[in-house]
Amino acid sequence: MTMNPSIPRRTLLAATASFVLPPVFAQSARTLRFVIGFPSGGSSDAMGRALAERLAPALRQPLVVENRPGGGGTTAAALVAKAEPDGSTLMLASSHHLVAQHVQRGLPYEFATAFEPVAAMAAVPSVLVVPARSKFSGVKDVVAAAGQTRLRYGSVGAGSTQQATAELFRIRTGIKLDGVSFAGGNAMMAGLGSGEIDLAFETIPSALAQIQSGKVRALAVSTAKRSFALPDVPTLAEAGLSSFDAPVWYGAVAPAGTPRATVERLNETINRLLDGGEFKAQLLQMGATPVTMSPIEWAGAIRVDLKRWERLARQANLVA
Repeated sequence: MTMNPSIPRRTLLAATASFVLPPVFAQSARTLRFVIGFPSGGSSDAMGRALAERLAPALRQPLVVENRPGGGGTTAAALVAKAEPDGSTLMLASSHHLVAQHVQRGLPYEFATAFEPVAAMAAVPSVLVVPARSKFSGVKDVVAAAGQTRLRYGSVGAGSTQQATAELFRIRTGIKLDGVSFAGGNAMMAGLGSGEIDLAFETIPSALAQIQSGKVRALAVSTAKRSFALPDVPTLAEAGLSSFDAPVWYGAVAPAGTPRATVERLNETINRLLDGGEFKAQLLQMGATPVTMSPIEWAGAIRVDLKRWERLARQANLVA
């Protein structure tokens, strides 16, 4: 090969290196850290790991998953917000983080400014579930019963989407509900099955197995359209709560200040994984709808959701 003398040797070497080395770090084989702010074994963990195990070979780069549960995802968020913005740290972000921003006092970060949106991943409905032996067969039964006695709903604590969706339901119906907090989604669903609580709003990936096994009964989904995973379950809008639409989303973010080129490469890689193949099929099997967005679109969606949950937190007086 004849070298073009008009191209400096340093430039040519840099171009060659960036071609043969991993796409995110052209000059480093450092391990990419993927932080999940929820316990191992839950649906959030499953979705995060499904992405992580495919992201590593796609980037040709070592990757380690770290579970940092606590505070409805805020423990992990506080850690990642302080991480070096060099592209070596990603976090599984979700609607839980946006609700918590407006409910939990004293968080050491502002979500809108502390993180760089990288890529959306999936949107999932929450589903209103009751114990299998419950006398409630529809949303109208719940509303009628709550007019005579206070019903108990479950959540995984202040700032969780379970709490926020239940409170939105309470406001829209005008009924009285008491919240009961559990240590995690699995404990909440166990409490529902035992009758400790009367109802819960849980994401479909977390509730689907128990619905299919008959341990709990699904009454309605929280999104504007029915879920492909539960096609016979009506929406809350169909049940009489017009325009009720409260999906839960998941995606990846990095510390603010992460180089734009790195964000773009990660976004392109994740979107390719979502466009087809095993990852898309696995999300669909969980009951999640794969979502692809550019970083700018993802940032806009986060801003809209932050405002939506802020309005709800004020309406429901949810500040902890």
